[in-house]
Amino acid sequence: MGNFKNVFKDLRIRAGYTQDGLSEVLGISRSAISMYENGNREPDFETLEKIADFFNVDMNYLLGKTTVTTSISSPKTAYEPTYEDIQSLVARNGKKLTLEQKKDLIKILLSDDED
Repeated sequence: MGNFKNVFKDLRIRAGYTQDGLSEVLGISRSAISMYENGNREPDFETLEKIADFFNVDMNYLLGKTTVTTSISSPKTAYEPTYEDIQSLVARNGKKLTLEQKKDLIKILLSDDED
């Protein structure tokens, strides 16, 4: 798959993500990200599209077929979680929280009010 493993790792590092952080954002396991970066596994087309969209690069750039990417808008600088992202994160990591506490946490995280 060309130079995908190097391009992917470079994009992750330049965006300031750890493998764990990027796995949360993309919904891909950390081990899959590690295998992509080491060249031990290649993503399917749907995953390639998700990665290209997230980093705002075209597929040819992501696959290492070109060194220049065409972008329509500026690259993402910060991750803005959706309700579903937060709900999933709380469900996976909030085992010690009650259902009510989880709901409260989601409301707080998604509120538009900044203190």
